[in-house]
Amino acid sequence: MKSQLLEEALQAVRDIHAPDWKALALSKIAEKFAAIDKNRAVDLLDDAIRFLRQIDDPSWQLSVLLTVINAFVSVDADLAYRLIVELPSETMKVLALTDAVERLALTEKAMALQFLKEAKRLAQRIKDAESREKALSAVAEAWVNFDGDYAVQFARRIHSLAERAMVLASIARIFLSSNEAAASDLAEEAAQIAMKIHDAEEKAMVLEEVVEVLCRLNQQRAIELANKIPFPDRKAVALSAIAQALTERERKRAEALLEQAIALAQKVKDKDRQASALRSIAAVMARLDVPRAAQLAQQIRDLNWRHWALGDIVAVAAELDLSIALQLAEKIEDLEERSSALADIALAMARVDREGAIHLARRIPDAFYRIQALCELSEQDP
Repeated sequence: MKSQLLEEALQAVRDIHAPDWKALALSKIAEKFAAIDKNRAVDLLDDAIRFLRQIDDPSWQLSVLLTVINAFVSVDADLAYRLIVELPSETMKVLALTDAVERLALTEKAMALQFLKEAKRLAQRIKDAESREKALSAVAEAWVNFDGDYAVQFARRIHSLAERAMVLASIARIFLSSNEAAASDLAEEAAQIAMKIHDAEEKAMVLEEVVEVLCRLNQQRAIELANKIPFPDRKAVALSAIAQALTERERKRAEALLEQAIALAQKVKDKDRQASALRSIAAVMARLDVPRAAQLAQQIRDLNWRHWALGDIVAVAAELDLSIALQLAEKIEDLEERSSALADIALAMARVDREGAIHLARRIPDAFYRIQALCELSEQDP
Protein backbone atom coordinates (compact mmCIF):
# COMPACT_ATOMS: atom_id res chain seq x y z
CA MET A 1 0.00 0.00 0.00
CA LYS A 2 2.90 2.40 0.75
CA SER A 3 4.23 2.27 -2.80
CA GLN A 4 0.71 2.45 -4.25
CA LEU A 5 -0.06 5.66 -2.35
CA LEU A 6 3.26 7.16 -3.41
CA GLU A 7 2.55 6.27 -7.05
CA GLU A 8 -0.81 8.03 -6.71
CA ALA A 9 0.93 11.04 -5.23
CA LEU A 10 3.39 11.06 -8.12
CA GLN A 11 0.57 10.95 -10.66
CA ALA A 12 -1.03 13.95 -8.94
CA VAL A 13 2.09 16.06 -9.63
CA ARG A 14 0.80 16.32 -13.21
CA ASP A 15 -2.14 18.35 -11.87
CA ILE A 16 0.23 21.02 -10.51
CA HIS A 17 1.16 23.71 -13.01
CA ALA A 18 3.38 26.08 -11.01
CA PRO A 19 7.05 24.99 -11.03
CA ASP A 20 7.61 25.95 -7.38
CA TRP A 21 4.79 23.74 -6.11
CA LYS A 22 5.88 20.93 -8.45
CA ALA A 23 9.37 21.09 -6.92
CA LEU A 24 8.01 21.08 -3.38
CA ALA A 25 5.65 18.18 -4.12
CA LEU A 26 8.42 16.10 -5.71
CA SER A 27 10.63 16.73 -2.67
CA LYS A 28 7.92 15.44 -0.37
CA ILE A 29 7.38 12.30 -2.44
CA ALA A 30 11.13 11.67 -2.77
CA GLU A 31 11.58 11.70 1.02
CA LYS A 32 9.00 8.93 1.36
CA PHE A 33 10.38 6.95 -1.58
CA ALA A 34 13.86 6.93 -0.02
CA ALA A 35 13.01 3.98 2.20
CA ILE A 36 11.88 1.76 -0.67
CA ASP A 37 13.79 2.98 -3.76
CA LYS A 38 16.70 5.33 -3.14
CA ASN A 39 17.65 5.69 -6.81
CA ARG A 40 14.15 6.74 -7.72
CA ALA A 41 14.09 9.20 -4.84
CA VAL A 42 17.27 10.81 -6.20
CA ASP A 43 15.72 11.02 -9.68
CA LEU A 44 12.66 12.75 -8.24
CA LEU A 45 14.82 15.30 -6.46
CA ASP A 46 16.74 15.92 -9.67
CA ASP A 47 13.37 16.67 -11.29
CA ALA A 48 12.56 19.00 -8.39
CA ILE A 49 15.76 20.97 -9.05
CA ARG A 50 14.86 21.18 -12.75
CA PHE A 51 11.50 22.73 -11.85
CA LEU A 52 12.86 25.14 -9.24
CA ARG A 53 15.18 26.61 -11.88
CA GLN A 54 12.02 27.84 -13.62
CA ILE A 55 11.01 29.98 -10.62
CA ASP A 56 11.27 33.69 -11.46
CA ASP A 57 11.51 35.16 -7.93
CA PRO A 58 15.15 34.68 -6.76
CA SER A 59 14.36 34.76 -3.03
CA TRP A 60 11.51 32.25 -3.37
CA GLN A 61 13.66 30.10 -5.64
CA LEU A 62 16.31 29.99 -2.92
CA SER A 63 13.70 29.09 -0.31
CA VAL A 64 12.45 26.19 -2.44
CA LEU A 65 16.04 25.08 -3.05
CA LEU A 66 16.63 24.87 0.72
CA THR A 67 13.56 22.63 1.00
CA VAL A 68 14.85 20.40 -1.79
CA ILE A 69 18.28 20.21 -0.14
CA ASN A 70 16.63 19.22 3.13
CA ALA A 71 14.88 16.39 1.31
CA PHE A 72 18.19 15.33 -0.26
CA VAL A 73 19.64 14.93 3.25
CA SER A 74 17.20 12.07 3.90
CA VAL A 75 18.00 10.45 0.56
CA ASP A 76 21.69 11.06 -0.13
CA ALA A 77 23.64 13.23 2.29
CA ASP A 78 26.68 13.50 -0.01
CA LEU A 79 24.54 14.96 -2.79
CA ALA A 80 22.92 17.31 -0.28
CA TYR A 81 26.37 18.55 0.76
CA ARG A 82 27.33 19.25 -2.86
CA LEU A 83 24.21 21.41 -3.23
CA ILE A 84 24.90 23.22 0.03
CA VAL A 85 28.43 24.27 -0.94
CA GLU A 86 27.00 25.88 -4.09
CA LEU A 87 24.66 28.16 -2.10
CA PRO A 88 25.30 31.89 -2.72
CA SER A 89 26.27 32.97 0.82
CA GLU A 90 28.16 31.61 3.81
CA THR A 91 25.16 32.30 6.04
CA MET A 92 22.89 30.22 3.82
CA LYS A 93 25.44 27.41 3.83
CA VAL A 94 25.57 27.44 7.63
CA LEU A 95 21.78 27.40 7.99
CA ALA A 96 21.46 24.55 5.45
CA LEU A 97 24.22 22.54 7.16
CA THR A 98 22.70 22.95 10.62
CA ASP A 99 19.26 21.99 9.30
CA ALA A 100 20.86 18.88 7.83
CA VAL A 101 22.48 18.06 11.18
CA GLU A 102 19.09 17.66 12.85
CA ARG A 103 18.05 15.13 10.20
CA LEU A 104 21.32 13.21 10.16
CA ALA A 105 21.97 13.09 13.91
CA LEU A 106 19.69 10.11 14.51
CA THR A 107 20.91 7.96 11.63
CA GLU A 108 24.37 9.13 10.51
CA LYS A 109 25.95 10.68 13.58
CA ALA A 110 29.49 10.88 12.19
CA MET A 111 28.39 12.67 9.06
CA ALA A 112 26.14 14.95 11.09
CA LEU A 113 29.12 15.98 13.22
CA GLN A 114 31.16 16.58 10.08
CA PHE A 115 28.42 18.88 8.75
CA LEU A 116 28.27 20.72 12.06
CA LYS A 117 32.02 21.31 12.27
CA GLU A 118 31.96 22.70 8.75
CA ALA A 119 29.05 24.97 9.71
CA LYS A 120 31.00 26.24 12.71
CA ARG A 121 34.07 26.95 10.54
CA LEU A 122 32.01 28.86 7.99
CA ALA A 123 30.07 30.80 10.63
CA GLN A 124 33.20 32.03 12.37
CA ARG A 125 34.59 33.56 9.17
CA ILE A 126 31.47 35.51 8.15
CA LYS A 127 32.46 39.19 8.07
CA ASP A 128 29.05 40.84 8.53
CA ALA A 129 28.44 40.92 12.30
CA GLU A 130 24.68 40.43 12.17
CA SER A 131 24.90 37.52 9.74
CA ARG A 132 27.74 35.96 11.76
CA GLU A 133 25.72 36.10 14.98
CA LYS A 134 22.73 34.49 13.26
CA ALA A 135 24.91 31.71 11.88
CA LEU A 136 26.64 31.09 15.22
CA SER A 137 23.23 30.84 16.89
CA ALA A 138 22.23 28.10 14.44
CA VAL A 139 25.46 26.23 15.18
CA ALA A 140 24.93 26.47 18.94
CA GLU A 141 21.39 25.13 18.70
CA ALA A 142 22.45 22.25 16.42
CA TRP A 143 25.23 21.28 18.85
CA VAL A 144 22.60 20.13 21.34
CA ASN A 145 22.39 16.96 19.23
CA PHE A 146 25.89 16.06 20.43
CA ASP A 147 26.75 17.93 23.62
CA GLY A 148 24.21 20.05 25.46
CA ASP A 149 26.74 21.61 27.83
CA TYR A 150 29.00 22.69 24.98
CA ALA A 151 25.99 24.07 23.09
CA VAL A 152 25.15 26.29 26.07
CA GLN A 153 28.76 27.46 26.45
CA PHE A 154 28.92 28.24 22.73
CA ALA A 155 25.63 30.17 22.92
CA ARG A 156 26.88 32.27 25.83
CA ARG A 157 29.78 33.52 23.68
CA ILE A 158 27.41 35.12 21.16
CA HIS A 159 27.77 38.91 21.41
CA SER A 160 24.29 40.00 20.30
CA LEU A 161 21.99 40.04 23.34
CA ALA A 162 18.93 39.16 21.25
CA GLU A 163 20.62 36.29 19.41
CA ARG A 164 22.19 34.95 22.62
CA ALA A 165 18.87 35.05 24.47
CA MET A 166 16.98 33.46 21.57
CA VAL A 167 19.38 30.55 21.21
CA LEU A 168 19.45 29.94 24.98
CA ALA A 169 15.64 29.87 24.95
CA SER A 170 15.70 27.50 21.96
CA ILE A 171 18.12 25.17 23.75
CA ALA A 172 15.87 25.36 26.81
CA ARG A 173 12.95 24.23 24.66
CA ILE A 174 14.98 21.22 23.48
CA PHE A 175 15.91 20.38 27.08
CA LEU A 176 12.24 20.28 28.12
CA SER A 177 11.96 16.60 27.23
CA SER A 178 15.10 15.50 29.07
CA ASN A 179 16.10 17.98 31.77
CA GLU A 180 13.37 20.32 33.03
CA ALA A 181 15.59 21.91 35.67
CA ALA A 182 18.19 22.91 33.06
CA ALA A 183 15.41 24.11 30.74
CA SER A 184 14.00 26.33 33.48
CA ASP A 185 17.42 27.80 34.34
CA LEU A 186 18.22 28.56 30.71
CA ALA A 187 14.81 30.12 30.10
CA GLU A 188 15.29 32.35 33.12
CA GLU A 189 18.76 33.31 31.91
CA ALA A 190 17.27 34.25 28.54
CA ALA A 191 14.57 36.28 30.30
CA GLN A 192 17.17 38.24 32.27
CA ILE A 193 19.05 39.00 29.05
CA ALA A 194 15.78 40.10 27.42
CA MET A 195 15.33 42.75 30.10
CA LYS A 196 18.59 44.37 28.90
CA ILE A 197 17.51 44.55 25.25
CA HIS A 198 16.57 48.08 24.16
CA ASP A 199 14.91 47.25 20.84
CA ALA A 200 11.22 46.60 21.58
CA GLU A 201 10.71 44.12 18.73
CA GLU A 202 13.75 42.07 19.73
CA LYS A 203 12.71 42.09 23.38
CA ALA A 204 9.21 40.90 22.45
CA MET A 205 10.62 38.13 20.25
CA VAL A 206 12.82 36.79 23.04
CA LEU A 207 10.13 37.02 25.71
CA GLU A 208 7.67 35.13 23.50
CA GLU A 209 10.20 32.32 23.11
CA VAL A 210 10.87 32.24 26.86
CA VAL A 211 7.15 32.16 27.64
CA GLU A 212 6.76 29.18 25.29
CA VAL A 213 9.24 27.28 27.46
CA LEU A 214 8.14 28.45 30.89
CA CYS A 215 4.42 27.92 30.27
CA ARG A 216 5.15 24.20 30.58
CA LEU A 217 7.18 24.60 33.77
CA ASN A 218 6.05 27.66 35.72
CA GLN A 219 2.84 29.28 34.46
CA GLN A 220 2.92 32.13 36.96
CA ARG A 221 6.41 33.18 35.89
CA ALA A 222 5.35 32.82 32.25
CA ILE A 223 2.43 35.20 32.86
CA GLU A 224 4.75 37.73 34.55
CA LEU A 225 7.03 37.71 31.52
CA ALA A 226 4.14 37.83 29.05
CA ASN A 227 2.95 41.01 30.73
CA LYS A 228 6.35 42.59 30.08
CA ILE A 229 5.98 42.18 26.31
CA PRO A 230 5.68 45.74 24.94
CA PHE A 231 3.10 45.06 22.19
CA PRO A 232 -0.52 44.08 22.91
CA ASP A 233 -0.77 41.66 19.95
CA ARG A 234 2.44 39.84 20.92
CA LYS A 235 1.33 39.80 24.57
CA ALA A 236 -1.98 38.28 23.48
CA VAL A 237 -0.17 35.50 21.60
CA ALA A 238 2.03 34.78 24.63
CA LEU A 239 -0.99 34.60 26.95
CA SER A 240 -2.72 32.21 24.55
CA ALA A 241 0.36 29.96 24.60
CA ILE A 242 0.14 29.81 28.40
CA ALA A 243 -3.57 29.07 28.12
CA GLN A 244 -2.79 26.16 25.80
CA ALA A 245 -0.52 24.65 28.46
CA LEU A 246 -3.40 24.88 30.96
CA THR A 247 -6.28 23.61 28.79
CA GLU A 248 -6.25 20.05 30.13
CA ARG A 249 -5.82 20.58 33.85
CA GLU A 250 -6.96 24.18 34.57
CA ARG A 251 -9.74 24.92 32.11
CA LYS A 252 -11.18 27.98 33.85
CA ARG A 253 -7.79 29.62 34.19
CA ALA A 254 -7.09 28.89 30.52
CA GLU A 255 -10.43 30.44 29.53
CA ALA A 256 -9.68 33.55 31.58
CA LEU A 257 -6.28 33.99 29.92
CA LEU A 258 -7.85 33.60 26.48
CA GLU A 259 -10.47 36.24 27.23
CA GLN A 260 -7.68 38.56 28.37
CA ALA A 261 -5.81 37.81 25.14
CA ILE A 262 -8.90 38.53 23.03
CA ALA A 263 -9.41 41.87 24.77
CA LEU A 264 -5.79 42.82 24.02
CA ALA A 265 -6.00 41.72 20.39
CA GLN A 266 -9.18 43.67 19.78
CA LYS A 267 -7.41 46.90 20.77
CA VAL A 268 -4.72 46.45 18.11
CA LYS A 269 -5.15 48.97 15.29
CA ASP A 270 -2.93 47.33 12.68
CA LYS A 271 -5.24 44.90 10.83
CA ASP A 272 -2.58 42.30 10.03
CA ARG A 273 -1.16 42.25 13.54
CA GLN A 274 -4.64 42.00 15.00
CA ALA A 275 -5.55 39.18 12.60
CA SER A 276 -2.37 37.28 13.42
CA ALA A 277 -3.08 37.52 17.15
CA LEU A 278 -6.71 36.46 16.75
CA ARG A 279 -5.61 33.52 14.63
CA SER A 280 -3.27 32.30 17.40
CA ILE A 281 -5.93 32.77 20.06
CA ALA A 282 -8.58 30.95 17.99
CA ALA A 283 -6.33 27.91 17.54
CA VAL A 284 -6.00 27.58 21.32
CA MET A 285 -9.66 28.36 21.95
CA ALA A 286 -10.54 25.40 19.70
CA ARG A 287 -9.10 23.07 22.34
CA LEU A 288 -11.77 24.30 24.75
CA ASP A 289 -14.69 25.42 22.59
CA VAL A 290 -14.68 24.85 18.82
CA PRO A 291 -17.83 26.94 18.06
CA ARG A 292 -16.42 29.87 20.07
CA ALA A 293 -13.13 29.55 18.20
CA ALA A 294 -14.97 29.60 14.86
CA GLN A 295 -16.88 32.74 15.93
CA LEU A 296 -13.59 34.36 16.84
CA ALA A 297 -12.16 33.52 13.42
CA GLN A 298 -15.19 35.10 11.76
CA GLN A 299 -14.31 38.40 13.46
CA ILE A 300 -11.14 38.57 11.35
CA ARG A 301 -11.88 40.98 8.53
CA ASP A 302 -9.13 39.96 6.13
CA LEU A 303 -10.29 36.88 4.20
CA ASN A 304 -6.86 35.28 3.96
CA TRP A 305 -6.23 35.54 7.70
CA ARG A 306 -9.77 34.27 8.38
CA HIS A 307 -9.24 31.22 6.19
CA TRP A 308 -5.88 30.50 7.83
CA ALA A 309 -7.49 30.75 11.26
CA LEU A 310 -10.29 28.38 10.26
CA GLY A 311 -7.68 25.96 8.94
CA ASP A 312 -5.90 26.00 12.30
CA ILE A 313 -9.21 25.39 14.09
CA VAL A 314 -9.99 22.45 11.81
CA ALA A 315 -6.61 20.88 12.62
CA VAL A 316 -7.45 21.02 16.34
CA ALA A 317 -11.08 19.95 15.86
CA ALA A 318 -9.95 16.91 13.85
CA GLU A 319 -8.34 15.55 17.01
CA LEU A 320 -11.60 16.00 18.93
CA ASP A 321 -14.53 15.36 16.58
CA LEU A 322 -14.05 14.43 12.92
CA SER A 323 -17.61 15.32 11.90
CA ILE A 324 -17.32 18.85 13.30
CA ALA A 325 -13.93 19.25 11.64
CA LEU A 326 -15.39 18.24 8.26
CA GLN A 327 -18.28 20.68 8.64
CA LEU A 328 -15.86 23.51 9.42
CA ALA A 329 -13.56 22.60 6.53
CA GLU A 330 -16.44 22.87 4.07
CA LYS A 331 -16.99 26.46 5.21
CA ILE A 332 -13.51 27.52 4.16
CA GLU A 333 -13.96 29.32 0.85
CA ASP A 334 -10.31 29.36 -0.17
CA LEU A 335 -9.57 26.16 -2.11
CA GLU A 336 -5.97 25.78 -0.96
CA GLU A 337 -6.76 26.36 2.71
CA ARG A 338 -9.76 24.02 2.55
CA SER A 339 -7.52 21.39 0.97
CA SER A 340 -4.93 21.87 3.70
CA ALA A 341 -7.66 21.44 6.32
CA LEU A 342 -8.94 18.26 4.64
CA ALA A 343 -5.39 16.88 4.67
CA ASP A 344 -5.24 17.46 8.44
CA ILE A 345 -8.56 15.68 8.85
CA ALA A 346 -7.40 12.72 6.75
CA LEU A 347 -4.35 12.23 8.94
CA ALA A 348 -6.42 12.39 12.12
CA MET A 349 -9.01 10.03 10.63
CA ALA A 350 -6.32 7.46 9.78
CA ARG A 351 -6.03 6.56 13.46
CA VAL A 352 -9.61 5.26 13.55
CA ASP A 353 -10.55 4.65 9.91
CA ARG A 354 -7.62 4.16 7.58
CA GLU A 355 -9.66 3.35 4.48
CA GLY A 356 -11.88 6.37 5.09
CA ALA A 357 -8.78 8.54 5.48
CA ILE A 358 -7.33 7.35 2.16
CA HIS A 359 -10.67 7.91 0.45
CA LEU A 360 -10.79 11.46 1.83
CA ALA A 361 -7.18 12.16 0.83
CA ARG A 362 -7.91 11.11 -2.75
CA ARG A 363 -10.76 13.66 -2.90
CA ILE A 364 -8.71 16.65 -1.74
CA PRO A 365 -9.20 19.22 -4.53
CA ASP A 366 -5.80 20.92 -4.47
CA ALA A 367 -3.16 18.55 -5.89
CA PHE A 368 -0.33 19.70 -3.60
CA TYR A 369 -2.28 18.99 -0.41
CA ARG A 370 -3.60 15.74 -1.89
CA ILE A 371 0.02 14.70 -2.42
CA GLN A 372 0.95 15.79 1.08
CA ALA A 373 -1.84 13.71 2.61
CA LEU A 374 -1.07 10.62 0.49
CA CYS A 375 2.62 10.84 1.42
CA GLU A 376 1.89 11.09 5.14
CA LEU A 377 -0.62 8.23 4.96
CA SER A 378 1.97 6.10 3.16
CA GLU A 379 4.31 6.66 6.10
CA GLN A 380 1.70 5.22 8.46
CA ASP A 381 1.60 1.92 6.56
CA PRO A 382 2.86 -1.08 8.55
